[in-house]
Amino acid sequence: MHAGGKDTRAVYAVVGQDRLLRNDAVGTILAQLENEIDELGPTRLDGSEANLAEVLDEVRTFSLLGSRRMVIVDDADPFITEHRQALERYCADPWEGNSLLLLCGSLPRNTRLYKIIAGHGQVIPCDPPKPKALVAWVRDRSRNKHGKRLSADAAQRLREQVGDTLGLLDAELAKLATFVGDRPDITSTDIEALTGHHREEKVFAIIDAVSSGDTSAALEQWEQVLATDRAAPARAIGGLAWAVRGLLEARPKWVQGADLYELSRRLYVDTDVLQRRLERLSVPRLEQFQRDLLAADLECKTGVSKVELAVEKLIVKNSTGAAAPG
Repeated sequence: MHAGGKDTRAVYAVVGQDRLLRNDAVGTILAQLENEIDELGPTRLDGSEANLAEVLDEVRTFSLLGSRRMVIVDDADPFITEHRQALERYCADPWEGNSLLLLCGSLPRNTRLYKIIAGHGQVIPCDPPKPKALVAWVRDRSRNKHGKRLSADAAQRLREQVGDTLGLLDAELAKLATFVGDRPDITSTDIEALTGHHREEKVFAIIDAVSSGDTSAALEQWEQVLATDRAAPARAIGGLAWAVRGLLEARPKWVQGADLYELSRRLYVDTDVLQRRLERLSVPRLEQFQRDLLAADLECKTGVSKVELAVEKLIVKNSTGAAAPG
């Protein structure tokens, strides 16, 4: 029987909600065991469909090539819930010829299964970075994964464009690395040119159409946002709130004679465009829009409405002055 090297484990649990970090951890394990694992690669089973006998048969089957087989149970949470006691028995005395890897969103430290796997194998937590550490994570990811340097300002700009979902950030970094070619740095200018179809421009285009009473144009802009940005529903209300809040902060400063260029730089818009918006949108109107955004956000979070419908209603109400039909 092939027992593997001293660092090889018969049982692994990769634990975390973020799919990118989980996949990275699996990749690291496979790379470490590259010289031991079957050339055919790991056997992957879906945890929502796999049964215990199938999994244990796979992990106890000899490789025809005489090497170690890696059996991965993807999204293993329902599989663990259904077969917890049997898994506890197996993991306490695993078959050393191959490796079982459970890829799960949650495995609490106080559970017996966690303690057994930690004692007889390895538990690998995949905790996402805290918000304060996310810029550093983006910069490290760009350098280590994609071979490009990224300044702190550029990393923050990427967050503003894409949001804080690690998978989306990594996908944009990959596109940016290809975009800049042989250049060693990704700049804020590169991010502006490539990332996310200029989210702020699209958000402000909706607000522009609403403020001018053009309901049709505002709804068309919203449809374009949904069509070109798959993450749009998840961040739509937040993006609109950011834009309204920025205009609310800028308007009194503009009235008091603040430098328009500096105000426009903070909102990533042209000075002439910002001036037109500030002239068109009064503070009371912006405050009403903000209140409606808060109400829409509450409806979505409590399940009363979906984001797509809530934004449509908000657009109709604020561009016509009448409530949208239900």
